[in-house]
Amino acid sequence: MSLYTNTSFNPILSEALNKIGENQFVGTKIFPVRNVSSKVGEYPTFGTDQFDNNTSKARAAGSLFPRQDFEYNKQTYATVQYALEGVLPDEDETAASEAGVSDASAAIAQKLQRNLMVGHELRCAAALTGANFASTDATAAFSNAADAKPIIDIQNAVERLNAHGFYDNVALIIETSLFNEMINTNDVRGIFNGNGTYTNRQVLLDAFGVNEIIVTPTRYNSNAKGNTSNRSKIWSTSEIYVAQVGGGDFANGGFGRTLSFGPDGGVFTAEVYRDEPIKSDVLRVYNSVDEVVINTHAGQKIAAV
Repeated sequence: MSLYTNTSFNPILSEALNKIGENQFVGTKIFPVRNVSSKVGEYPTFGTDQFDNNTSKARAAGSLFPRQDFEYNKQTYATVQYALEGVLPDEDETAASEAGVSDASAAIAQKLQRNLMVGHELRCAAALTGANFASTDATAAFSNAADAKPIIDIQNAVERLNAHGFYDNVALIIETSLFNEMINTNDVRGIFNGNGTYTNRQVLLDAFGVNEIIVTPTRYNSNAKGNTSNRSKIWSTSEIYVAQVGGGDFANGGFGRTLSFGPDGGVFTAEVYRDEPIKSDVLRVYNSVDEVVINTHAGQKIAAV
């Protein structure tokens, strides 16, 4: 007879874990989730020559309709399951309850979820940095407040995206410290009432020609557990990105997705099982994802910022 009870899905914890927000994780905002029906598979990619073409023709009555063929390439994906468990001894749960902590299991699950999120965030940042986007150097580093020209640098990147057929859902993706340096350049301060008095984000959106600014503040403890924590930045502090961000079906556009395989955990799943030999409940959280760049034409990199 087994001393371990079967795992059971915990819908309450799973719902809580899917309400992502703690620590301001932005990976699923930059690489939105798309559910896939198989753990490994392929998806189509189209070149920029396959759309926005003037191929419609006048048709005479009774004649055949003109047709257009589409050529596409394929890329493969493979979702990977990432998982963590946390042990909640009966004695600790009793002590927590006596101390007025009503749901110790949920607190542990949230900490486990944060560690899963850190892994996802790091992989998203690596995928973004490694994407083969067209790259152009900034006019000057944003720390050079007098000479930096972020407005024209970003506008030019937007125009390059337009030239590839991307017009909507264009986002500026920028790490927090770079954003702070950018808004304190003379170039940007000059558009706020002419004297650097900040008004609202829409002024920046209009000036840059983007629909959204995604600021990436996330950090993680890069030291091993048990050592003094070191909250390192996850996202690049030497380059920014102007890219089309889209979720759901690939036809919606966007440069990347977090592909999520539901039967293996999806975006986040929580379970609990009993480990009787140590008189403890064991909380398990896991997901099954692959972070992919689906269209390198949908992004522009501005380096040396």
